[in-house]
Amino acid sequence: MINKDNFERVVTFNQTYISNIKSKIELLKSSGDPLISSKPLEYIKTYLFENAHVLEFPIKNSDYGGLVFYHNKNFYIQINSAQPKIYENFMWAHEFYHFYFDKEKVKKQDENFVLVDRIFDEKERLPNLFAGEFLINDFILERKFNAFKKENPTGLIDIVINLIPVFEVPYKAIVIKLAQNQLIDIHEAKAIIDYDYKNNLPDDIDRTLFSASYKIKIDHYNTLLSEASKNLNDDDYQSIVEKYNALYKLVLDWREELGGGIKNEG
Repeated sequence: MINKDNFERVVTFNQTYISNIKSKIELLKSSGDPLISSKPLEYIKTYLFENAHVLEFPIKNSDYGGLVFYHNKNFYIQINSAQPKIYENFMWAHEFYHFYFDKEKVKKQDENFVLVDRIFDEKERLPNLFAGEFLINDFILERKFNAFKKENPTGLIDIVINLIPVFEVPYKAIVIKLAQNQLIDIHEAKAIIDYDYKNNLPDDIDRTLFSASYKIKIDHYNTLLSEASKNLNDDDYQSIVEKYNALYKLVLDWREELGGGIKNEG
């Protein structure tokens, strides 16, 4: 958990690797895909759906955001749809980094990448740094920050909260980015990083950004089942199918328990 006590260390760590991350972003942009500049999050989702098997369903563990794993020569991306949209968006970018830049490591069974609380573990810090840099455009950030500051020169917290719907990313990601870009100083950032913004949202903020979709899209489990059928006898295969059906029911029950919505796409 990033807080005022470790915030300065996070920014210092990021500054060490920022040039490397920006080079990787430029590498992506060199592909010429117009989505990268116009809609970076849509680029990430489109790329992953085109090149991996994406599974979306709610997980009750609030500390779990997503996972990349490799099985039978296929990559799978799992996204926890029980997290607020702003966190889910950030997780898409985080897992994209692992899939695109850590592909060979992911192929190793001991290198599966789960979101865990390892703030200064390079394996997890770099994907978070990438997510912030890729989803928060420097030019737009500075322009909107200055515009909001002109309207509300003393309300730094209000400025950050109003920047959330601009980029649809978490509050702390924006504070970190503002400090990295020297739009605010470290002391200003530390003073607001732990603010309980979720319980103090202004009336004009879209609250759906802070809600979970509870989306279920697990049709790519059929691919796993199909592959399993080639190497198992009928009894073992049927056992796996039953486990799959139990998992699907469990996910539906979780969504009901968590107060989830009605999206069901698989």
